Amino acid sequence: MKVIFRSKDFASVEGIGFGFNNRRPAVQAWHYLGRVQHVKWEGWYECHWEGAELVWVVHGNERLFGLAAALKSKGFLVAVKQDREE
Repeated sequence: MKVIFRSKDFASVEGIGFGFNNRRPAVQAWHYLGRVQHVKWEGWYECHWEGAELVWVVHGNERLFGLAAALKSKGFLVAVKQDREE
């Protein structure tokens, strides 16, 4: 499952206490990878700059529904998508 949302900066996401940490550069320029480690959910994320906003994609299991609800409670617009199995 994936949780997708946007933010204006890193601090507005990493500073809210939802477990976003270990950010590091990815292979492509301006792309980043990291972990989400929280008591109620866990996964890994990728994010990249798209214009003046960061696009975040968090990957994990169904426990990410809790993260999606928590992000919505903080005012983020959130999309939840199921991974396709082939």
